[in-house]
Amino acid sequence: MKSKRQKTVEKKNEVLERIRNNNVICAVGILDPMPPRELVREMLAELFKIGKDNTFRVIKVEEIGNYTVYIQVPGSKSSYDFFVWRAIFDKNNIDIKIPSHDDLGKMYLYLKNLSPLLDEHLINAVLRFIRDRKPLEEVIQRYFKELSNDRHIIDEVKKFLLTLKWIALQEDANYPPPHLGSLYALSVFAVLEVTKDLSSVRKIIRF
Repeated sequence: MKSKRQKTVEKKNEVLERIRNNNVICAVGILDPMPPRELVREMLAELFKIGKDNTFRVIKVEEIGNYTVYIQVPGSKSSYDFFVWRAIFDKNNIDIKIPSHDDLGKMYLYLKNLSPLLDEHLINAVLRFIRDRKPLEEVIQRYFKELSNDRHIIDEVKKFLLTLKWIALQEDANYPPPHLGSLYALSVFAVLEVTKDLSSVRKIIRF
């Protein structure tokens, strides 16, 4: 019997091969704004047949420069589950990874250190985007308009928010209301606002 690690490596290699051969479904920018939590399963089924068709496939859903977000169907937690992958393209090299909650926490803390404006308003942007389901550009304009001339910072914010978006949709697909789903995931950032310490998050919140 294959170990969990072996299965993960095999899955990674298969996803990477699909990406290298451009054997992916392109749906960049879809679901903006995000659907209400109670409609996530319905929308995923309508758009990608998630929950209906378990054929292996890779879907490109976000792209910011050399940073791309893919989802891979099927997942493993439920019939509506999918895996989220982030890919960084560097010349002929492609670095792919399933982003963890720790990874998102590190991205969050990194962004807060880039600018006093980000330090003050990033938590509000996260809540407005994930909890309130506001469009990405509306959130960017509301909180970070003063940084609009700094393309690097804005792109870094988008990378974080768009990766978080698909993790949140994954959580809502697996744990729809009355479960907390994506709202539980947001608790990571609430703790980081207070402690700025990932180890504290692990002590308080279990994933």
